[in-house]
Amino acid sequence: MTYICPVCGFDQLDEPAYNEFNDPSFEICPCCRFQFGDDDDVEIEEGLFMQREETHTNYREAWIEKGAPLFMPAYYPQQFQSAGAVTTEHLIEQLKNLPVSEANK
Repeated sequence: MTYICPVCGFDQLDEPAYNEFNDPSFEICPCCRFQFGDDDDVEIEEGLFMQREETHTNYREAWIEKGAPLFMPAYYPQQFQSAGAVTTEHLIEQLKNLPVSEANK
């Protein structure tokens, strides 16, 4: 069984990003490089943390702006990558794996 990255929509994670108790897996997405439990732990000011979904959205937008570079190209289907990044056509399809509320942010 594989799982979907809540940041980029990559559908080949080995374990869920967050378990049934909402604890992070600390896995790093081989597509976008987001590490669950680390990159989503953003302190805005002392004692005030950014909402997890907001960190996903911010990271996703920055990743796409950089051209959707692949963190581990060897773990990503070769036919959907070009010059070390996800092809635009496939990225559009991949983002459809995200829940509507996440994808529209």
